[in-house]
Amino acid sequence: MTFAWRTVGMNYLQYSSIAARALRRTAKPELQAEIAKRQGMQIKVAKWEAGKSGIPAQVSMIETRSVAEN
Repeated sequence: MTFAWRTVGMNYLQYSSIAARALRRTAKPELQAEIAKRQGMQIKVAKWEAGKSGIPAQVSMIETRSVAEN
């Protein structure tokens, strides 16, 4: 048995993103502002060399969105 999202060629992250977006859109108006506060995300990337972490760098939202949409 395969999942419906897998049969249409989606991965789980794409599926869960669409499901979360649909849930946010159907929320009651009084909860919309509360949901909007939690909607953002922060991503930091650090390059590892010789077993040690480099300085973490913030990834901009534009880069994050373009990667998530592709």
